Amino acid sequence: MRYPIVLIGGWLSSPGDYVAMARTLATPPYNHIIYITDIGRTTWASMRDPNFTPVLDALSETVKLALAETKAERIHLIGHSAGGRIARAFLGHIPYNGVLYDGQSVVASLTTLGTAHTTYEIWVKGFASVINQRYPGAYYRHITYRSVAGQGVIGHRFGNPEQMVAYKSYDTAYGNGHQNGDGIVPTKGCYLAGADNLVLEGARHAPYNAPYSWYGARDVIPLWFSCDEPSKAPSEELAEPVAAQTPQMSEV
Repeated sequence: MRYPIVLIGGWLSSPGDYVAMARTLATPPYNHIIYITDIGRTTWASMRDPNFTPVLDALSETVKLALAETKAERIHLIGHSAGGRIARAFLGHIPYNGVLYDGQSVVASLTTLGTAHTTYEIWVKGFASVINQRYPGAYYRHITYRSVAGQGVIGHRFGNPEQMVAYKSYDTAYGNGHQNGDGIVPTKGCYLAGADNLVLEGARHAPYNAPYSWYGARDVIPLWFSCDEPSKAPSEELAEPVAAQTPQMSEV
């Protein structure tokens, strides 16, 4: 049987943000059973670095539910934005705040979408540092890692609204607003050593302002989704960009 997929969303997201993406993955040609981790905006907003135990607990319970209901031995894990960091922590075999999650024993693959694996954001840098120290790069060899980054929005202090938002976001996370990325996270920030690093030209960060061109959009998913493909040799650098523009995206 195909392994079920567990999705965990990003900072200040809600499960409803991922319903359209889940529907796509549940229908042909994917045909996966999908579980969305139930973490709302209020819960995300209450997190204080480096304590992310409540969202880790929610992910753990969702994975347990997926395994129990489908009788599968493993699951595929997809983390969007901050959810990718939570997913990496969940894989860990070392207790976090006294809790052992050890997700690596039940996860077949981890795909992160627009996740800043290295960041200087004050509200997450402590947690990110702990994860990178304990489990650097594609840490578990029996798990297939893929990190997907977007490219196409260059931050400008004085530009159009998208460019100015990107500038502020990039500057906050990396101290340099004038670089390329998905509009929220710089492309280079998504690099994860040892993973299959994929860059999508034109992909945007989130569904709320780019429903047809964000990572989970119907026409973008085929550019990165590979849960049923054989493992590929990890890339040691960011891949050449894959164009994510489609007729629908050009309308955004």
